[in-house]
Amino acid sequence: MMLSRVLRRQQLLFRAAQPKDKDNIIKFLDNHFAKEEPCARAMKLSPEITHNTFTTTVTRCLKYPFSTVVLQENGDLAACLLASVWNRTDPIENADFDDEGVPENLRLFLEFLNTAHSNFWKIAPPGVNAVIHRELGSVAPKFTRGGIATKMTYTNLTKTNLRKYDIGGVLSETTSIANQMVLEKAGFKCLKEMSYDVIVDSKGQKVLNLDDGTTVLRLNFKPIQDYENLPE
Repeated sequence: MMLSRVLRRQQLLFRAAQPKDKDNIIKFLDNHFAKEEPCARAMKLSPEITHNTFTTTVTRCLKYPFSTVVLQENGDLAACLLASVWNRTDPIENADFDDEGVPENLRLFLEFLNTAHSNFWKIAPPGVNAVIHRELGSVAPKFTRGGIATKMTYTNLTKTNLRKYDIGGVLSETTSIANQMVLEKAGFKCLKEMSYDVIVDSKGQKVLNLDDGTTVLRLNFKPIQDYENLPE
């Protein structure tokens, strides 16, 4: 007689990221995003290189209530999404990724990312005065293809906080085909595409040759009124 064993599916907790999560989030990004995100993989980045950039981004995003951590039953992170608030009246630097003291290839890539959103307010709907800026997201490999990235597109969007920060939409740069597909299915519209071919180092070499087939970065936007059934 053959015995079959049914593995119980682990329950994951989605909640708003808090300041106390800072160190765990940075460690998670060092262990996963820096090694697994297609652009980071193409640049052969290491946690030592990306740590300061992650720290700056996480510190900025945890000032607002729109970031998400996804916790396993043992308390370890399974995924996270870092998001800040960017106001129309803010300096452009408030939305930029920190490129201080990093190698040339990462500096050029971060400058490229910053250029992607640099003229957003010129093309944003005139009634939008503040947006949630999705800055970094990562799902541990054992938890991919389970709908986590999709769920993080709307988790922690409460009507109370959206009113408090006068949010008119959600902005996101997507750097891989997988994330571009997630946001497209979630109702985000692509405002513009930028080819990775233009990122060339001082030796004339392309900085990015992605192994997942991605050739462009997309700047995406979803008006807040397009979200349905948000909690109070």
